[in-house]
Amino acid sequence: MAAVAIEQVWRRFGPHVAVSDLNLNIADGEFVVLLGPSGCGKTTSLRMLAGLERPSAGLIKIDDAVVNDVPAGKRDIAMVFQSYALYPHMSVRRNLTFGPRIRREDKAATERALGEVVAVLGLEALLDRRPNQLSGGQRQRVALGRAMLRRPKLFLLDEPLSNLDAALRGQVRAELVRLHRQFPITTVYVTHDQVEAMTMADKIAVMFHGRLHQVGTPQQVFDDPDNRAVATFIGSPPMNMLPGTLSAEDGSLGITCLETTIPLPAWVALRKPQPLPLPISVGIRATDIAITPGAADAMISGRIDVVEPMGAEIFLTIDCGSQSLICRAPGRFRLRAGETVGLAFDANHLYAFDPETGEALIDRSGWSAGDLQRDHRLEVTHHA
Repeated sequence: MAAVAIEQVWRRFGPHVAVSDLNLNIADGEFVVLLGPSGCGKTTSLRMLAGLERPSAGLIKIDDAVVNDVPAGKRDIAMVFQSYALYPHMSVRRNLTFGPRIRREDKAATERALGEVVAVLGLEALLDRRPNQLSGGQRQRVALGRAMLRRPKLFLLDEPLSNLDAALRGQVRAELVRLHRQFPITTVYVTHDQVEAMTMADKIAVMFHGRLHQVGTPQQVFDDPDNRAVATFIGSPPMNMLPGTLSAEDGSLGITCLETTIPLPAWVALRKPQPLPLPISVGIRATDIAITPGAADAMISGRIDVVEPMGAEIFLTIDCGSQSLICRAPGRFRLRAGETVGLAFDANHLYAFDPETGEALIDRSGWSAGDLQRDHRLEVTHHA
């Protein structure tokens, strides 16, 4: 196992800056996910850590030793690429055991480890085939198994589940978490899939346009995003964004949007002093909007525009006149397009962002889930 420190690292390709001033510390045995959209610099960052790319500036340290000039083969890492990188002339068995054979490891121990990995990845019937006889998903499983068999001090994965079908992706994801708990090898995992990041990571590093925007636990980046980019990227469906105003009256903060003023809880404070009233982007998640039939007593009302049944839940696009909102309701409620409904926002989970910089304006450190007194029951009350 190993601790990793990435300090003020840049990677330029001519005039293009792929990674800009990256600073990230990874503890020994930690599972860290680099998360972001395509082109954000996450794979380039992983390749620099692997030794496949050289930083244009900055330092990369593994166990306090600078490895900028250390070749990839001497860093004691195992890497699973987005492409499979299998030896085409070797069987699956020989691809999996190539590393242990080259290192002259104990054959009996290798066979035991091979059996465990093959069972986890469902490769039992494929051991005598060659890569050109496998589907893309099967090849990805072989590449993943080869790295799992390696037992390195640093494990690097570049979107390793991208070519697996949905059911197998969930299974392998769970097995990777279980294996990391059993063998806590320091792991850096690159993905654009927030579900993989939220379910697997000890810590998520969110990147956009070559820059690191936020580092935290999955719950931290979900509950307390540092900016609008993180807020709208984390969570499915994305956080709703509305134009609004942040104001103060008698020492209490409130948010006005959709022609309605919502008082904020007493624990809410500004991250830094701001002149009020202040124009803001108001954030609210689909799960923090209560829906009631009709609109007679509702502060906010809207018409259901689109109904998206998802089985256990329904996603609703609601037209509120000047804005549309995405809300969530239980799957068995009979909600139809064209109905008018009332909406209530959970004041404990309203977010405020600077409309120009996207910076979060509210300090959420005073919020406590244990002490939370909800302003509304976030349920749908609807006639069957």
